Amino acid sequence: MYKQSSALFFQVLTSMHAGGDSQLGVVDLPIQREGHTRFPKVEASSLKGSIRRAVGQHAEQSEVARFFGPTDQGELYASALSFSDARLLFFPVRSVKGVFAWVTCPFVLQRFIDDMKLVHINDLVLPDLENSIPLVTNSPSRIVSDNKVMLEEYVFDVNTDTSGVFSTFIQQLISKLPASELIKRHLESHAIIVSDDDFADFVQLSTEIITRIRINDETGTVDGNGLFNEEYLPSESILYSLVFVSDEHKATSDQYQAEKAENINVIIEKWIPETMQIGANLTLGKGFVAVKMVRGGSGHDKAD
Repeated sequence: MYKQSSALFFQVLTSMHAGGDSQLGVVDLPIQREGHTRFPKVEASSLKGSIRRAVGQHAEQSEVARFFGPTDQGELYASALSFSDARLLFFPVRSVKGVFAWVTCPFVLQRFIDDMKLVHINDLVLPDLENSIPLVTNSPSRIVSDNKVMLEEYVFDVNTDTSGVFSTFIQQLISKLPASELIKRHLESHAIIVSDDDFADFVQLSTEIITRIRINDETGTVDGNGLFNEEYLPSESILYSLVFVSDEHKATSDQYQAEKAENINVIIEKWIPETMQIGANLTLGKGFVAVKMVRGGSGHDKAD
């Protein structure tokens, strides 16, 4: 049973390809998506591997293995860390005004609030979304013109959250997100809540599709089978994941005692770098993300 919990927040800095299964269609190499919503995600196994690689650059491998689990098949003990899939919270969409908008929807926001309660982070309050979609904050919005927002080729008549609850939610959220100047200065003025259906369309139709080629070393020309398309989650996407921590499972020895969950939580927070890479094509500069870990409560706490 876990005893400590935290949330990880990610801002995608360079377009990211966490690869899913190959499929028939225009995109040869799609990104990972949820089966029931088709929303982009990063699977827990991919995320945990990327974090393990990142912290392994700052800590001894033997220490990393104590908490992340063994790499030697001769040793069998469970990881003290459990990660959830990284879910999408805000998705960047091209805007006629303000360059781009950070787009989310009621389904994503309510699920986010429910997920935060799992790690006992209960200080986030949503605005009343009934009959108010699309919704922008009551701060001066840089994506609105004449009460309209144009995202890609779609034009929306928007409502302003005069109650200020959406602005308060964004401000509370910013305190938990990576300390990016772009987020601090622009998230509130560029955020918009659209309907679930419109959000589903954007995250399926507005990802980056890049065509790549493979060059034959002998001829210097395109390899006959070297033309393929890759899908990327665009930069400025904002995601989150949950982390659950238990006591160390590795058997004690004369050298050390099993670490408690409380201490592991502190250690991991120190180990996780402010930036790391997730997904494929790391040598092409893809997959850089800013990371921030926010500690939640104890597994023995009761959620509000």
